[in-house]
Amino acid sequence: MGSMLVRKFTGSGIIAPADIAASSKTGISSRALAEKTGITAAPSNTAVAADADVLFICVKPAEVRSVLEETQGVLGQEALIVSIAGSVSLANLVKWAGPDHRFVRVIPSVAAEQESGISLVAWGRGIKPEDRALVLKLFNAIGTAVETDEGNFDLYADLTSCAPAYISAMMRELASAAVRTGTIEPPLAEYLLRETLIGTARILDNDSTGFDTVITRVATKGGNTEEGVKVLEARLPAVFDGVLCATRKKRQATAERLTGKR
Repeated sequence: MGSMLVRKFTGSGIIAPADIAASSKTGISSRALAEKTGITAAPSNTAVAADADVLFICVKPAEVRSVLEETQGVLGQEALIVSIAGSVSLANLVKWAGPDHRFVRVIPSVAAEQESGISLVAWGRGIKPEDRALVLKLFNAIGTAVETDEGNFDLYADLTSCAPAYISAMMRELASAAVRTGTIEPPLAEYLLRETLIGTARILDNDSTGFDTVITRVATKGGNTEEGVKVLEARLPAVFDGVLCATRKKRQATAERLTGKR
């Protein structure tokens, strides 16, 4: 996700490559990213933090604490820290990096690859107007930034950051069901669904219409599609209740593990 943000920020022209330095655990991915985008591949996390006005933390949740503790001694007090790690709260960030800094949590979406989708933004204490303006400018350049309380992050992330995987999983299973009839090959089934999904998204976007309207337009009363929709309406509520329950439990377990670590 960090590499994607760098590519989109530089590709959109919102940040000049010369103004970005990045590091990675082995240095391989940061050097590869530097070759593609023109940014600087720094030799270490501390080298990045020492000169950073804004420090993006784009690592797995379990690695956030070690990165913040590693850079704490060199990061300037006026630096803004932006974390995109799930399950790592603003309180965690303050505890691990110290209260002198300002913090923002952002949950981006892979849809930003297409200058679309939602990035969730929650502000920590002490955020300055210029911090808010900068973060919103960056993420609105690659999609839509939605400001919300941190307490909403988990549920909202299921509808934004996680949803591309959920939607793709549903479409994969629909294609697989068609393949099981024995009358269509997997590549064609996936192609037909992919193109239909793209077109449906455009209808929802261009017509500013809702899901119910699309269903009504396609599933005419007494028709074939209506029968399929009835099956989905009967079975999917329990499925998605289960999805949200599973992700909630996983996030809680991750947060507890991070809090109890060390």
